[in-house]
Amino acid sequence: MFKNRYQVIALAIVLAVAAAAVIWMVRGPRGATAYDLIAMLGDAQKRTQWSQPGDPPFSVGEVGLAGETRRAIFAPPPSRITWRIEVPRRGRLEVAFGLGLDAWNADGNGAQFRVGVSDGRTYEEYLREVVNPRERERDRRWFTATVDLSAYEGQTVDIILNTDPGPPGTGDVRSDFAYWGTPAILSR
Repeated sequence: MFKNRYQVIALAIVLAVAAAAVIWMVRGPRGATAYDLIAMLGDAQKRTQWSQPGDPPFSVGEVGLAGETRRAIFAPPPSRITWRIEVPRRGRLEVAFGLGLDAWNADGNGAQFRVGVSDGRTYEEYLREVVNPRERERDRRWFTATVDLSAYEGQTVDIILNTDPGPPGTGDVRSDFAYWGTPAILSR
């Protein structure tokens, strides 16, 4: 009897581990990174008209805002970064955005951040946010956005990050040290 009890316990443990492995393989790890967009920056299409001195557009580095540091892409307005990706099962885009410390007290009126997806036929905009840390102290931080991509599951689409002068129509790019932080496509 003593021997049987240990065999039953061992069998239950083996079955529990096997069941967990099957569920993990079918569903995937929660929040698994399918695409690190910074690692794929070399393959992305990039456009800008930035001509101010300093760091070159689309350079990557560690950027700290309000005590939070992220790996980020310098994308001063007007600029656009486009990645072509196949959307994973239950995919979502997670990205942070903000203006660097140099913009907080300098001349200028902020920048506008936009996130969109194009399937080649249509363009859908999921985010449009003007950030102006000179005028609004609450803008002196990283903002985050999550875009549900499940409608595009299995399709090849363009993920588009635009940085524009802000507010729209002003054309003022003074001190628009804009960053996209830790952009990634995750699968749930």
